[in-house]
Amino acid sequence: MRKLLIIGGIGHVGFETTKQAAQQGIQVIAQYMNTFHKDAAENLGDNVTWVRCDLSDQYELEMLAAEHDIEGCIHTAAIPNDALGLPQPLRTFQSNVVATELLLETARRQKWKRFLFVSTGSVHQGLKDTFNPVLETLQATPKTLYGGTKRAAEIMVEAYANSYGLPAATIRISWVFGPPLVPKVFEGPRGPIPEFLKRAMRGETVNEPSGGEFAASFTYVVDCAAGLLKAYQAKTLTHNLYHLGSGQNQTTYQVVEAVNKAVAGAKITVGATAAPWADFTTLRGPLSCERMRGDIGFTPAFTLDDAVTDFAKWMRAHPESYQY
Repeated sequence: MRKLLIIGGIGHVGFETTKQAAQQGIQVIAQYMNTFHKDAAENLGDNVTWVRCDLSDQYELEMLAAEHDIEGCIHTAAIPNDALGLPQPLRTFQSNVVATELLLETARRQKWKRFLFVSTGSVHQGLKDTFNPVLETLQATPKTLYGGTKRAAEIMVEAYANSYGLPAATIRISWVFGPPLVPKVFEGPRGPIPEFLKRAMRGETVNEPSGGEFAASFTYVVDCAAGLLKAYQAKTLTHNLYHLGSGQNQTTYQVVEAVNKAVAGAKITVGATAAPWADFTTLRGPLSCERMRGDIGFTPAFTLDDAVTDFAKWMRAHPESYQY
């Protein structure tokens, strides 16, 4: 049986995608580089083969491709934000651009049936309109290292699709949250959901003076992975670019309401303005997800309240995620 290669299989989106693929009976080659959680990996069962590979090393990638019968690829790996990327610009370029190019070339040579590149709404960093949906046809305006490298990789995906007929597409995601990612220290680029949920689970009283007016199209990681697999398995893809998300912006006020509902006794309040969350990202409208609905027949299953409740349930079952 030919196998699905998931790049970044131990990462946030990659791990959930690997898990769901294995549950569906898909044979997966899950790539990782430096970070590896043995117990979590082994729990996914025999449908998953874990392979260490430095994707910016052409020889290592060619060896991976030669040793496994790969059908196609979902590429989720990246230096995921400017907070991590700016201190190491060369490594960020190698990870976000060079690795994608080498994967595309491998896909072209081996005639993979599909190549999905997971990108980000952060390629839209020059928008003045923060309310209307962001269409796939809107010109990208990256302004930072992270946004620029992800956009560069998007361009290469489109170039390979147009120049070589490679069945490749980019899928942009936005503000993904959910298990098992609960940062131990404050990480602004991850948004308010894991931060407030962690503190509520600890029984802390939280009175933040600001942040309530920040708004983003938060997407539950379970929905994100399900959408990626649905796109991978689609008979045809009409476009080279798709947006995957909730399709609407929701405020930190709404996040606080959801957390207070999900955690008994939670006491969280926030004041007005968008800081501190807007300090880490450019505010924008929600990613329009009409192509995912129309072409692929995918819509998220979780509302914000449902997702936060599910996340809280997972944290109760894994108290080590917030008690340390």
